[in-house]
Amino acid sequence: MKINTKSKNFQIILFSVIGIAVLGLVVLFLTLTAPKEEEEEEENVTTTTTIDPALVMQPDEISGDVQKITVENSTGKYSISLKGEGDDAHWVIDGSDVDENLLSQSNLQSAADALTDMTARSLIEEKPADLSAYGLDKPQAKVTAEYEQGSMTLLIGGTVTSGAANYVMIEGGNAVYSYYTYLIKSFIENDEMSFINTQAMPNYDNETQPQITKITVTRKDMEKPLIIESLPDVPEGSDSIQVYAYTFTSPTDVYLDLGTGTEFLYAIFGLTAQKAVYLEDTDETRAATGLDDPFCEVDVLAGDTIYRLYIGDAVTEEVTDEETGVTKTEIVGYYGISNKVPGVIYLFSPDDLVWVTMEINTYMSKMFLVPYIYDVDNVHYHDDETDFTVKITGNNEENAMYMDGEEVDAERFRSFYQFLVSCRGEELYTDEARGDFIAEFTYTYEDEREPDTVSFYYAPDGERSIIIAINDVNVFTTKWNYQVRLRENAKAFLDGGDIVNNY
Repeated sequence: MKINTKSKNFQIILFSVIGIAVLGLVVLFLTLTAPKEEEEEEENVTTTTTIDPALVMQPDEISGDVQKITVENSTGKYSISLKGEGDDAHWVIDGSDVDENLLSQSNLQSAADALTDMTARSLIEEKPADLSAYGLDKPQAKVTAEYEQGSMTLLIGGTVTSGAANYVMIEGGNAVYSYYTYLIKSFIENDEMSFINTQAMPNYDNETQPQITKITVTRKDMEKPLIIESLPDVPEGSDSIQVYAYTFTSPTDVYLDLGTGTEFLYAIFGLTAQKAVYLEDTDETRAATGLDDPFCEVDVLAGDTIYRLYIGDAVTEEVTDEETGVTKTEIVGYYGISNKVPGVIYLFSPDDLVWVTMEINTYMSKMFLVPYIYDVDNVHYHDDETDFTVKITGNNEENAMYMDGEEVDAERFRSFYQFLVSCRGEELYTDEARGDFIAEFTYTYEDEREPDTVSFYYAPDGERSIIIAINDVNVFTTKWNYQVRLRENAKAFLDGGDIVNNY
């Protein structure tokens, strides 16, 4: 039996079924108890929405869909146009030779939708005497929309006190309105690059997501790369149990955690940037973004496909705390380029680039070497007082344990084995220094795997902690009490005493 640790489908389905069942009962209850008269009255209710004519901003002569938009703001001037008809209709950036496949048609259409059937939030003032009071003497942006019939120019001024709207007016008109900021924010802040599709890596659902076999993260501030590799699948028909699906193989050998590790594993899929900054991948653009000598490189191997991300310079800004007046530099993004969208250099949010700051401690499991007991041929244990080897035969249905050719209590040995595999590392420890030897046990396997040895040493300089070495390589420190209980349980197993599994 293999435990699938990479899918949340079971949990999702379970809670969905429970939710649907509860919802069904509530609906049934409400249906059976609703007054008949109320139901009959609601059938004849009609809801209508009336638009105040005073809030309609578009001139009467305008009709049809938006065909062209020209924007002037602090970033410069650009225009977009609708080309083609029917199913072939699509938006383009005028005067640009950018590959149309890179354009985000949804963002382009959203710009057109914001200028369609414009209804103001409120009428602020008719025939204003002083446009500077609204920031309309020097607008933040000027947006000209051409429709199938007619055109208009929208002037966007300052922010209304509430912060949810801006002062606007139609050029040549005689009224100042407030209009929803979220609809026109892109006209104020963005240039034509905002219409470049920002999805840097393909996205997959649970059914189409490829199986990852290896992840390599190379970073300038790390001596060795972080490498994660998938463990071999359990052979079909085998009774073996595989708890962990992935393991770190660099800078040290530890399992990938079942919780935090799973979240990290597929982080590259669907990776989306804040914006595109260059549409040319040249020596000059790479030098300008630090991608000529990347700070970080991420390679994800899934099947025969490599998903590669280069991460360059950080983008910073000065932020002043309003209460303390202290100014500090904050990282607001990183430049990056993906092998799946060649030629486009993006700006990514730091929150989306987990590889820039990740440490092995965050994503490693603190449990180690947890082989299925019936995959093990024998276990050899020794310390300065106790030394024995137990031979394991059979499977989970029928088995026996032997020591020096004599059968031993299988249940007692399983309890001792449970204590061995329950050991948890507390902190990663990769220094070479170690104190005196305490104890060790070795797993020898039934298959072609090399034996694994777990050794325990006192910490150097008399520190009250225990060093765990796996195959003679220091990996963790753990609680002092573990080695005390380990030695006691080893003697108890031989002498017929109680095996105590806590420490």
